[in-house]
Amino acid sequence: MLGWGRGTALFSSPQVAAARHGFTAFGFVLSSYFILLPLREDVALTLGPAVLPRLFTASLVVTAVTAPLVTAYIVNPAAGSRAAGFQRLCRLMAGCLLGLWMLLLITAPNPWVAARLLAPRRWLANDRHSDAPPEPYTDIGKGARSLSWYGNAVRVSFYVYLSLQSLLSTSTLWAVCADTFNAATSTKVYGFLGAGATLGQLTASAAALGFGAACKATGATGASLWLLLPAAVLLMAAGQSCQAMAAKAEALHPYMGDQQPNGQPEENGYQKGLIGYGSVGRCGVSASASASDFGQAAAAAAAAAMRPDGPMGQNEGSSRRGDGLLRRLSLHLLASHTGRLVEGFRLIAASPYLLAACAFLALNYSTSATLYFLRAALVSRAGWLGGSDERIAFFAALNTASAGIIFAAQMLLTGRVLTSIGVGPTLLVGPMVSLLGMALIGVAPSPATLAGVEVVRKVVQYSLARPCREVLFTLVSRREKYAAKVVLDTVVQRLGDTAAAAVFEVVGVWLSMGPPAVAAVGLVLCGAHIAVSAALGRMYARRKAAAALAEKEEQQQQLHNL
Repeated sequence: MLGWGRGTALFSSPQVAAARHGFTAFGFVLSSYFILLPLREDVALTLGPAVLPRLFTASLVVTAVTAPLVTAYIVNPAAGSRAAGFQRLCRLMAGCLLGLWMLLLITAPNPWVAARLLAPRRWLANDRHSDAPPEPYTDIGKGARSLSWYGNAVRVSFYVYLSLQSLLSTSTLWAVCADTFNAATSTKVYGFLGAGATLGQLTASAAALGFGAACKATGATGASLWLLLPAAVLLMAAGQSCQAMAAKAEALHPYMGDQQPNGQPEENGYQKGLIGYGSVGRCGVSASASASDFGQAAAAAAAAAMRPDGPMGQNEGSSRRGDGLLRRLSLHLLASHTGRLVEGFRLIAASPYLLAACAFLALNYSTSATLYFLRAALVSRAGWLGGSDERIAFFAALNTASAGIIFAAQMLLTGRVLTSIGVGPTLLVGPMVSLLGMALIGVAPSPATLAGVEVVRKVVQYSLARPCREVLFTLVSRREKYAAKVVLDTVVQRLGDTAAAAVFEVVGVWLSMGPPAVAAVGLVLCGAHIAVSAALGRMYARRKAAAALAEKEEQQQQLHNL
């Protein structure tokens, strides 16, 4: 936990109150995703393992179009804070889930099969008196032939959308947290936030496992689509928790955003961290993003919105002027979503640090996607996983087992590891584990082997790699955080996925070389990942040292002025 071993006094501080709300926000976000993840994996195998590369390509295209729109949606000051933008995003995603639920219900072979769960004894009695055995809802690769074209289109849309939801919800929530917690506090808090995400994964996976077991026991095959309803409710709860986290942070420092208490941007281009302000110092977040990102009119609008005498204050004339500028800024944001995408790539190309982070993430995603394709190939070949219920139960059990171990590791290890051995060495742990896992799968390819490798890799990924990766972005400018980081967390991920999909299609589908050959390609990716991780760790250490030196100079200057 936060401040583990320091006593209970820390838990009453306002900083930890904000962290608690962040903990619940991540729990709700991940619950909404993981309660549907077994269903998504079953849908993919129902359409056929050979379709997976095309699903990844479709996800890349959709992400490239959607990511800049979401960036504008989150950072638009005309509609409130970034936490408020995340809440609006959660409401939009909940509406999408409700729409997909209705479409899946309409195109399902037996839409009301979930009624078996309400009266299981009556349905089981009818099944016992029936001479015909119950027919399975789907099988490997048969969904594309048994369903109509629009039924398949709905399932493809569900797969692509759920991938997009996971990317956008987690990346934007981490970005809001990077605005709330500074570089010094983040090494301790981010492990706690990651534990909230893992607790959400654990509870949702266990719920999906229990629901799948009930469906199998009552013959309610295909009723898992009703899980979209609680997933939508969980997204709404995540938005509320994020707002509460931002409110606690703002109570510590009421002038959130890009200005000093006098309403002007800080000249040095940095803002104080909301959590840890006054005791830690420089956060490493640029406060001058508006001026270069949207032009002088946009900067004036943002400043007018946040000043005490602006639209947020009591001066009516200033409010009308600020509102007009905000409306023009809002129109500019919505009209230039393509420009935002280009801007994100331009910021990455101009920064060696972001380029290294880009390569690190791309290789990480490529390795993960390679393991994902290996899992699909191995599960599709296992006879004991031929039915839809069996596959959903397998995926849910795998997620539940890994989440339980991950949760314990995050609560006990993450903060200590990040603070004791540092960010650089921690970055190397994930690629090394992946390297060993790929070698093991290449030697003994089976669902059981892959399940063991996946559990260990997920423990490292969620308890160490992901929190450590987010710490990297506490030392970048606000402009890079909200433009380049969204590109890194979305488009770069899909590029990495698509590269792995292309390799799988060539090696596993066209050449039919089997899982060992795919694992051999994964070994090469892991080796490159280790090299890039070492370089990125050194760059982070230099940046952190420079930020500490600048903070020391600033403190000396303040003492000199006194």
